[in-house]
Amino acid sequence: MQFHFDTLPLHELIDSTLQSNLGYAQSFAIELCYDTPVDATILVRVDAQRFVQVLSNLLSNAIKFSRPHGQVDVRASVIDDQVRVEVQDYGIGISEEFKTSIFQKFTQEDAKAARKYAGTGLGLSLSKTMVEKMGGQIGFISTENLGSCFYITLPIAAAMTPSLTEA
Repeated sequence: MQFHFDTLPLHELIDSTLQSNLGYAQSFAIELCYDTPVDATILVRVDAQRFVQVLSNLLSNAIKFSRPHGQVDVRASVIDDQVRVEVQDYGIGISEEFKTSIFQKFTQEDAKAARKYAGTGLGLSLSKTMVEKMGGQIGFISTENLGSCFYITLPIAAAMTPSLTEA
């Protein structure tokens, strides 16, 4: 897996990913809510394609495992020298037994779920690899029957400041 790193505004990456997943959300009657946009000056050093792939995976999982006519919340925050992007659903959640293996390859909670929700069981494993290669971490908090919040943290590359030539 090759990576091409650029320093990019986080809010643009999130906005474009949300836009590209809007149709998928609508097909499940799910509303995507991004109610805490991160400061436009926050930059991250990532492979844009891989970042979008990870966030799209988290969004598609949240959409698939939500109840019809529900919503998926996306939040971004700055904690010290890191950004945290969260994808929260209010769907079926993850059982205690499955939590320890969720980032392993080819894992889905059970065969019935695999048929109902369609997937290979590779998305979260690949997402973990990609986030770690970009210097970040991925994790989740989930309560069965109440939903899940998957999050990624990445180091802040810089905050943009007006250049001297603009003055």
